[in-house]
Amino acid sequence: MTVLLLQAAILAAAIYVLSIPVQAFYNLYIHPLSKIPGPKLWIAFPILGQIARVRGVLDAYMCELHRTYGEAVRYGPDEVSIITEQAWRDIYDHRPNQLERNILSTTRRPDIFDANEIDHDRYRKAMSHAFSPKGLQEQEPIVKGYLDMLIERLNQVAVKGEKTDMVQWYNFTLFDIIGDLAFGQSFGGLRDQVLHFSISFTFEAFKLLTYLEAGARYPLLLKLLELFTPKSIIEARNRKEEHAEATVKRRLENGSMHGRGDFMDAMLRNRGKPQGLTDRELIANASTLITAGSETTATILCGTTYWLLRTPDIYEKVVKEVRSAYNSDSEILMNTTITRLPFMIACFQEAFRLYPPVPSCLQRVTPETGITRISGYDIPPNTKVGVHALAAYTDPKNWHNPDQFLPERWLPEARNDQSSPYYNDRRSTLQPFSVGPRSCIGRNMAEQEMRLILARLLWNFDLELCLESNNWKDQKTHYLWEKHPLMCKVKSRAF
Repeated sequence: MTVLLLQAAILAAAIYVLSIPVQAFYNLYIHPLSKIPGPKLWIAFPILGQIARVRGVLDAYMCELHRTYGEAVRYGPDEVSIITEQAWRDIYDHRPNQLERNILSTTRRPDIFDANEIDHDRYRKAMSHAFSPKGLQEQEPIVKGYLDMLIERLNQVAVKGEKTDMVQWYNFTLFDIIGDLAFGQSFGGLRDQVLHFSISFTFEAFKLLTYLEAGARYPLLLKLLELFTPKSIIEARNRKEEHAEATVKRRLENGSMHGRGDFMDAMLRNRGKPQGLTDRELIANASTLITAGSETTATILCGTTYWLLRTPDIYEKVVKEVRSAYNSDSEILMNTTITRLPFMIACFQEAFRLYPPVPSCLQRVTPETGITRISGYDIPPNTKVGVHALAAYTDPKNWHNPDQFLPERWLPEARNDQSSPYYNDRRSTLQPFSVGPRSCIGRNMAEQEMRLILARLLWNFDLELCLESNNWKDQKTHYLWEKHPLMCKVKSRAF
């Protein structure tokens, strides 16, 4: 019996070993996607792509792959990235057969990101008031209070003459604001100048996601990765979920908080009705909004600050625009920045291009039957397809001088003047908030906040990049950027 078992094990091992080159040959030369170019080693041995993702270098590699192979790249047996303007519409926009999101079963939650189409529409409608112009107007006093505190704290830094990490200050501010709007209480970042534990976990959680994705394809690899995953990350995830549940319950029990116009008010509008959100859905969506509504906005503020300080002539131009547009700090309001600060808005657009808060590919899956036509390419069933953001935003086929920070490409004269070197830039390729029914519901709020925060900073302070942060942009990515400290000198402006 023992001999038979041993022979069976040897036979199974031999079959597995032989299947590897057979599968590799099929993937490379027979698979329906074989006509789309890409790195042969990754297509033959897809574990290499997963290793790149876990190491935090996949997004940088994707930029190189698109520059090598063109607008469409096959970077795994069933994974394709297409970086054209049309691809955004074909993959993400409204269409009769909407492509489904590629969601890991291990990470699925009852929130607006992971929901099916029916629940997604229900969640979106529940939150829509909070992100409407009226909703934003109701929230502005809350936002203003935290910005006043930020200015006060940075004045204290300026008096001491110390260098400071702007990544921390943007995180303190944005997480405090979103915590108040989602849960009815801030995380105390600006008050205590310490990141709340649940926020610190946010930055580690996306590393954990890369492990889960690798494990979904290679269970043995997941077991290996688990050995190197600090227990503190797992414990922090559990604490974060417990904190979210407890905080939402306190908010629901506090009747005096109702009617303040925040996210929770919006999500409670249909409570008790069929279309209303359950307590579990309230907790999941409030927790998701914390990350989506703060981390991404803090990231674009960091990126914009870095690029401005790396290009002093552009920085001086923005500072002059802000200080000429307002006579006092108190005049800087949400509804004024869009008309008074066109060059600053162009700088944000250019920062979105070079340092998108979500630099990776939001994958969709083609239907189980039939061919899906995407930007002129015939994509077979069950293919993971998407626009790789960072590759699309920095590819020479889409942009003139793609690696340089050039806000003027977004000004009207560049769009309209055929002699401009930026006239042929494919601006619709830039979609930092995505497109279609699953585009970012918080876009208006994010744009209002980032303009307001940067305008008030530049009106009040002179900023200078410290030498140790000159290469700050060179970072790894795990769906989001692994941000280094952005060390700056802050001085109160001279009047």
